[in-house]
Amino acid sequence: MTGSPRLLRRLLRRSASAADVPSNTVPAPQRILITQRELKNFGGSEFFAIEVARALKNRGREVAIYCPAPGKLANIVTPSGIPVCETPAEVPFTPDVIHGQHHLPTMAALAHFPDTPAIYCWHGARPWVERPPVHPRIRFHVVTSQRMAPRLATETAIPEDRIITIPNFVDLERFSRVRKTIARPTRAVLYGQSGFYPAELELLEKACADHAIALDKVGYAYGNPRPRPEYFLPDYDIAFAIGRSAIEAAASGCAVIPVVPQLAGSLVVPDTLDDWAASNFSPRYFTSASVMDSDWLGQQLTHFDQEKVREVTQLVRSRFPISLAINAFESLYRRARTAEPAEGSGTEFGLYLTTMAHEVDGMWGDLECRKADEPATKSRIAALEAALSDAENRTRALTDKLLECRPTPSDSENS
Repeated sequence: MTGSPRLLRRLLRRSASAADVPSNTVPAPQRILITQRELKNFGGSEFFAIEVARALKNRGREVAIYCPAPGKLANIVTPSGIPVCETPAEVPFTPDVIHGQHHLPTMAALAHFPDTPAIYCWHGARPWVERPPVHPRIRFHVVTSQRMAPRLATETAIPEDRIITIPNFVDLERFSRVRKTIARPTRAVLYGQSGFYPAELELLEKACADHAIALDKVGYAYGNPRPRPEYFLPDYDIAFAIGRSAIEAAASGCAVIPVVPQLAGSLVVPDTLDDWAASNFSPRYFTSASVMDSDWLGQQLTHFDQEKVREVTQLVRSRFPISLAINAFESLYRRARTAEPAEGSGTEFGLYLTTMAHEVDGMWGDLECRKADEPATKSRIAALEAALSDAENRTRALTDKLLECRPTPSDSENS
């Protein structure tokens, strides 16, 4: 890692300069529509949408969320006066700009509001629902990691000057509690991550146990979803996390070690903070990642230092507050409104649906193949279950026979 201390500031300046327009030429957008695929479970993009919506509302903007599959998380935003609409037709205003998240809801909003420009936030390469749509009224595509930008430009042919990096953020009012760092870590949490192989989790658990560190796993994948990380994160010395989860953990005073399936990163220290931020705190972009075993964790613990942990916390809280992100988004909204209006001939949707037809046919074909294989798979599972039951019965019968044949103490005495 290069450890450039000014890298993050350059990213923020770049996002602002690419988006800034003199305030006397274009009025600030007052009505913003945010799209979100679902609001059912506690997740990254869900809370991204919720926190951006709340912050905009607090600045006096009129905000709505278009979400085809609202759930319990809708109850978090509606008390703030932010409607959650299941269809674009339910949105109570014509938006000045669409803040798009997720492919299909963004395109549905563009179709329903034919004169409204948009920006699109790309949160990751997987799954398909995150795939960034391309449309002439999507003026800018936003990435949270500097290292995501080249991939987006290559895969979509979006001009590089239309790809803006706005780093992830933390709501400092929500994450107001900061733990006191101790000299020797004793508690760790695997936070906001899933997809690990069982063997990987066993390695991480053993690594923590070898170093006398108790490990908790938080998330749906572990049957332990906890909706208020601002309450429990300050209870931990170390957090294994990436993305916004890593920022939230660092802001809470935890030492952060980014990990993803099959890749283990290194402890975030002041000298490496900017490089980790440029990768959205993910070891996917590093070639030095290793296995989550005891030796790896031991090496990270040699760099654990109370003062450095506190410094990282202070830097994160000063560089990644939600206010800076909202400033950049509002500048980008204003810039999106200055572009020449796209002609509404419908051609752009024709090209889009042509692409969709090709991709959906492929997904449908794959689904049909899985359906065709399902009976055979179920039959195989049933056969294996029957074989297991038979083996258990035979084992039980053999055990009973062995017990019958074993001499009793009285038999031994008589002999």
